[in-house]
Amino acid sequence: MTIYTAERYQTLCMMIAKGVTSLEVNGEKVVYRSLAEMLRIKGLMEAELGLGAAQRPRQHYPAYRKE
Repeated sequence: MTIYTAERYQTLCMMIAKGVTSLEVNGEKVVYRSLAEMLRIKGLMEAELGLGAAQRPRQHYPAYRKE
């Protein structure tokens, strides 16, 4: 049984994007020590939920050449 859900993963991603290190959900307060801890847990969630590198969209950077 997993404690990680897609909803919790999305919440963590939003917290990281906002720079928030504490959150209260359903009366339960969660406080992370650092961004590094949040990123580590995000990696664990991705591994358990099957959201590895194969699932992430690829980034493309255009290259221009002057001829």
